[in-house]
Amino acid sequence: MRCISFCTAASYKLSALADFFRSRHYIAKLFRNVLYVTKKHKNIDIFFFNHGCFVTWNLRKKQEEELLEVIKPFSTDPVEKIETDRFIYHIAKDTRLFPHTRFNVDVISIEKTEIDNIQLKLAISYGLAQSIKLEFYEESIQKTIRANSHFPRELAQDGKISLSRKAISKRIGEIFLTRSSVNLSSEYLDVPEYFWRYSNLEAFYEMTEKFLDIPKRVAALNHKLDVVHEILEMLNNQLEHRYSSILESVIILLIFIEIVVQIIQHL
Repeated sequence: MRCISFCTAASYKLSALADFFRSRHYIAKLFRNVLYVTKKHKNIDIFFFNHGCFVTWNLRKKQEEELLEVIKPFSTDPVEKIETDRFIYHIAKDTRLFPHTRFNVDVISIEKTEIDNIQLKLAISYGLAQSIKLEFYEESIQKTIRANSHFPRELAQDGKISLSRKAISKRIGEIFLTRSSVNLSSEYLDVPEYFWRYSNLEAFYEMTEKFLDIPKRVAALNHKLDVVHEILEMLNNQLEHRYSSILESVIILLIFIEIVVQIIQHL
């Protein structure tokens, strides 16, 4: 059976999305920053997270594609490229995650007595959603680094950056937005508040978090953010240097004009 995680937007309008599904005769329940959707007599589960990610359980590919179209009006700041991660799940003796021995896919096994446990699936889905959101941030930060990585070399070779003051300011703004988007969204990379109330489920979340290397990836992301910060500082220093140079030129010009005026008056 299929289990797919998606990152499609910055956030979802969960209340409006819940009303939409209810109007289509689905069962929709709101948890803390999560919308759970299912349908009577249909073995499907969908979890929409406030931070623009959702996880589907036992949907066919065509249903997933239809769902991506359905949620567009309820999405805030849709991403340019939708990030996805694919898993398969099945009933087994215990609940765990492991890589498939033959195919390039990860497997989720769920204990037979827990296969209908929605809260267990939610706990695992929290980890899957965080992982796919992290993947979106990783790609965004990497794009920023690639787009600006030539500036240090250019500065070392030519002693200046071949960008106008306006272009440098725009780059600074883009880098600042990339950095702040991660910092402001860091709550999605922490242990969700949901497990403060349901601590018995935290072990399943931690299992998913450990399998997907989320702590290590967060550390790597912070390192990349430090690189972005250094690029930001470099561009900012270059901008200040240009401003200082212009200011010095203006002062020298004013002094020259004053000397010329004084000479003229003296003569």
